[in-house]
Amino acid sequence: RLPVGATLVGIIGASDKTMVTRGTGGLEMHPIFFTIGNINSQVRMKATSHAWICAGFLPIPKFNRNSDIATLLKDCARNGAFFTDPFGQVQHTYTPLVVWIADLPEQQLIACVAKNSSPVTLAS
Repeated sequence: RLPVGATLVGIIGASDKTMVTRGTGGLEMHPIFFTIGNINSQVRMKATSHAWICAGFLPIPKFNRNSDIATLLKDCARNGAFFTDPFGQVQHTYTPLVVWIADLPEQQLIACVAKNSSPVTLAS
């Protein structure tokens, strides 16, 4: 439940594996992008609107610690944060992650399932 006067702003995340270097060993990374859900979708998808922000790059090798990006997102979703709106007023805002956009191989990686698993059924 949100406190009285609080605002809910859904966060939309996206990632896609990309090659960083081909000539020196084929390093791959996952750039992570974020936008907010209350921007009109037609505006959000135009590259010239700059509605997406690159929050970081996750390299493919194994990780042994939690991401600082994920920790910050969880904290803002649970406790909220104070942001200034376009009119200069401070708003207590809660920002849960509501959508993650990724292609099928990326979705399977995020869900930790085998590559031959069906995204629709329980069949593999």
